[in-house]
Amino acid sequence: MDGSQRPVNRSLQQNLNRWMLSAVLVFSLLAGAVSGWTAFDEARELQDSLLQQVAALVANRARSISLPVDVDPEDTLVVQRLGDTDRQSLPIPPNLPDGLHTLDFAGIGWRVYVYTASPAASSQGGRFAVSQQTEARDEVAWGSGLRTLLPILLLAPVLMAMVSFAVNRSFRPVRVLASAVDKRDENRLDDLPEQRVPQELLPFTHSINRLLARLRAAITQQQRFVADAAHELRTPVAAISLQAENLANAHTLEESRERLAPVQEGLERLRILVAHLLDLARLQGESRAEPETTDFRQVVQLAIAELYPLAESKSIDLGMLRNESLSVQDITGSLGVLVRNALENAIRYTPAGGKVDVSLFAQSGQAILQVEDSGCGIPEAELVRVFEPFYRVGVSIEPGNGLGLAISQEIARRLGGRVRLINRETGGLLFEYQQPLL
Repeated sequence: MDGSQRPVNRSLQQNLNRWMLSAVLVFSLLAGAVSGWTAFDEARELQDSLLQQVAALVANRARSISLPVDVDPEDTLVVQRLGDTDRQSLPIPPNLPDGLHTLDFAGIGWRVYVYTASPAASSQGGRFAVSQQTEARDEVAWGSGLRTLLPILLLAPVLMAMVSFAVNRSFRPVRVLASAVDKRDENRLDDLPEQRVPQELLPFTHSINRLLARLRAAITQQQRFVADAAHELRTPVAAISLQAENLANAHTLEESRERLAPVQEGLERLRILVAHLLDLARLQGESRAEPETTDFRQVVQLAIAELYPLAESKSIDLGMLRNESLSVQDITGSLGVLVRNALENAIRYTPAGGKVDVSLFAQSGQAILQVEDSGCGIPEAELVRVFEPFYRVGVSIEPGNGLGLAISQEIARRLGGRVRLINRETGGLLFEYQQPLL
């Protein structure tokens, strides 16, 4: 263990359950506490109001009484005129202001309401006090508060169970979808079902289906590539095998030399085919390397120098019309392969004594490479198909394997460029490659 923290795959359902249940529990407790305290406070206010009403009633009768006498003494209301000294009276100070007070007599708390009766409202007038033990009052208030709190506390577990059930049921389509994917083998790449999939998961399902579509296309392309490669390899191998047998049957040195030349040509074509196959497989399969800045002009000049002997052997005029210094991105020398493929195709498909012009210039933030030849061009209907691996134009009589343009297009894709083929009005073909400048 290196002690570094590793990311933990957390359960979305468990997190949602945890947060929702915690929220329900916290808010239930808060709601219960607020409701209980409100009920407790309202009960005490109601009892204070009762004291006030009793005081007003007693003041109108103008005499001290104890109400009632047939219940628990703690629940008894003590009504007295301030200043009276009978045995049931409480030692309330005569100068106590009017209003509600909480007093303590012999260790017992009392809630006292003092009321001054006017002579017009009472035959005798005077000041009166109505008292009740705070313990009895609090017991009633707490009972009221608990009766408000208990239903919330009892319903909270029910609500939490309902929330947990709802969350589990909402995630059931996810589990069903995961189970359906797990049951598939490696040969099933059809789209995932989208029926009964929650709307929140539809974008993810659509993305998976688009990925599956790309995988189907890629696998189909790879299968076709393997089949075409096997076919293309079988033909030169069979030809070389026959030529080798002819070489073995030669009786003279001169005859052996004559029969050796086709073998060498076949081996060269086979070498080029294998090299192109490896280039295309590497481009399509390798992980993306870091791009590097390169001088496009230098790449073009090196490719021209490399292929100039081929052009000279066919008496083709190979030269540059425009040659600007441009900086672009390149990945592991791929740009040089693209330029060589374009020049080699132009030279091979241009008749002897023809002309191949190369132009390199900048336009609208793009580096543009143009290779124009004076060959026969490509039928318009086949301009798109020539980028497919192993596809060769039907009118072509030149040797080749149909991989050069496929490799060039793959390189252009990796470099963020674009390849176009355009038939020239004066005859021949224009190969144009565009790539953003640095």
